[in-house]
Amino acid sequence: MEESVNIQCFQRLKQIFRGRICVDELLSSHTWFRIGGPADFYLYPKDLEDLVSVIDFARREEIPIFVIGNGSNLLCNDEGYRGIVIDLSRTFTHVQCKGHVVTVGAGFILKDLLQYCLERGLSGLETLVGIPAQVGGAIYQNAGAYGGEIGDRLNNVRILDPYGSLERRTRDDLQPEYRKIHLAHGAILVEAQFLLTEGHPKEMEAVQRSCMKKRRDRQPLSLPSAGSIFKRPGDDYAGRLIEEAGCKGLRIGDAMVSKKHANFIVNCHLASAEDVVRLIDEVRERVLRRFDIVLETEIQKVGFTEEG
Repeated sequence: MEESVNIQCFQRLKQIFRGRICVDELLSSHTWFRIGGPADFYLYPKDLEDLVSVIDFARREEIPIFVIGNGSNLLCNDEGYRGIVIDLSRTFTHVQCKGHVVTVGAGFILKDLLQYCLERGLSGLETLVGIPAQVGGAIYQNAGAYGGEIGDRLNNVRILDPYGSLERRTRDDLQPEYRKIHLAHGAILVEAQFLLTEGHPKEMEAVQRSCMKKRRDRQPLSLPSAGSIFKRPGDDYAGRLIEEAGCKGLRIGDAMVSKKHANFIVNCHLASAEDVVRLIDEVRERVLRRFDIVLETEIQKVGFTEEG
């Protein structure tokens, strides 16, 4: 937005919004890639009513909205985001269980949810250990690892539709599939309910330790990244194809294909989003030439003309 428009918009926002408003907040501070320019407005809603108010405001003012999670699978434009970024991490962080059913807010950290379940002997989510996500973001991407996906244990979710109405969607409504769920454009996930089974904490802990060891052994966790860049192509593995195409260690600017795991692009120092995009395009082209397979990105682009 132009500065004068920004100021006017800020004044109107303050009249209807009770939470915290940050102006020109660098998205690099909120993403694991440590990449991304400023968002016009970065908002922390105070409660559900506050979230509904800002959704209504943005719709009336025709201002784009993006809901950020833990920022672990995002590539944000160097130019930032022209609109409102909403962060639920300070609001929707409740969790409770009743029998084998766990209800949790979208802003709750997945790692903390796994610990909560471990302490109560509620099994079913153990293989997700180490995925650096909030619950809402993990569901939106149907995050998974080592044979399990978060959608496997999902019972239902509560969402705000683009008009601010609170609705419930069942697992069947969402139709979870590999790295996606079916959710109407503009809907915001605020709460989820999981149906788990009785488990033995020591056995659950052993599964988590095993999965974490695999992560540490195979993934480049010492440098900023956005996790797996490409989705698994059918029954093959993107990392294998990229490595066989000679891309391991390939570098553009400060963005590099990890030498430890070829399906990771790491930020070696001060990589730009442009560096990463160019590297993604180069890797995809080399794999296409070598194997006649088109790799599809798993990361989500924010602030680009074509996002996704």
